[in-house]
Amino acid sequence: MKKTKQKSSKDEASPWMKWAYVGIALLVAVAMVGTYLAPIFAEKPTAQVGGSAVIGYTILGDDGRPLITTDQNLFESEYKKGNVVLLTQRLEMPVGGQVSGENIAPIPVLYPEISGFSGFGLLGFETNAISVGLIGMKQGETKMIDFSYGENSLAMNLSEEDATGIGLNFTESAVGDLVPLGLTASPDIVLGGEKNVSPALRVGKVAAKTPDSITIIHRYGGARVTLDTITG
Repeated sequence: MKKTKQKSSKDEASPWMKWAYVGIALLVAVAMVGTYLAPIFAEKPTAQVGGSAVIGYTILGDDGRPLITTDQNLFESEYKKGNVVLLTQRLEMPVGGQVSGENIAPIPVLYPEISGFSGFGLLGFETNAISVGLIGMKQGETKMIDFSYGENSLAMNLSEEDATGIGLNFTESAVGDLVPLGLTASPDIVLGGEKNVSPALRVGKVAAKTPDSITIIHRYGGARVTLDTITG
């Protein structure tokens, strides 16, 4: 006669114990993953008035054409198209800061070399717009900031003699052409390590031309800004 093997209470409990161990292991794994992911999903701080931030940016003409940028990929792609774009470095900007609208702050140009100029000139109208636009931005966020000049047309009406005197080729200049202008810089603020030097380069556009005069406007459309780091 065969003897019937009886299961002990220990044998009956083994499967349940195994599942318990698996459940505990899963809970520990989930807890560990949560610990690692918490910084990723944590809400990023926002730029606040009175603080400062390091930004990457592209200044655009009123027609959307890039004029100067920190984006090397954009810089290279525009050059391949035959478009001249200046390459600059990131800036540390005050958040919500304001200066005189006519203030000129020169920023460094890394490439190409621009002899005779202290840097690329940003007006207070433009730095103010960028500074205010940074309020509430988060690290890594990109934003398009439009420039407003109020009643300031920023137009220069030059005679042929005056145009020639500042180095422009009056005969060959045509409506729509971009032309270099040198403006005296007396900045109240310092950007990119530049000090009170002059002249600063402004990129103007020929808006109108007659046989004996030329009108150049140096208003820009805006800036595409990426907040890289909040520093204060």
